[in-house]
Amino acid sequence: MRNGDRTRFWMALEDLFILLSIFALWPTILGWDGWTWEVLKYVAVVGLVWIFVRRVKRYRMRKE
Repeated sequence: MRNGDRTRFWMALEDLFILLSIFALWPTILGWDGWTWEVLKYVAVVGLVWIFVRRVKRYRMRKE
């Protein structure tokens, strides 16, 4: 797998995870209780922070 293909693959996974994170908010909006939904929300936050750091790093690399 070439570097460009690898980057495109990870970007697609990041976009998919962002969509899943948005759906992770719905149990709270709908008032569903349970530790599963709480864990899912925290996993989503950690994943979104990780994606943010990766994207900031990519934007800095483009400027250089």
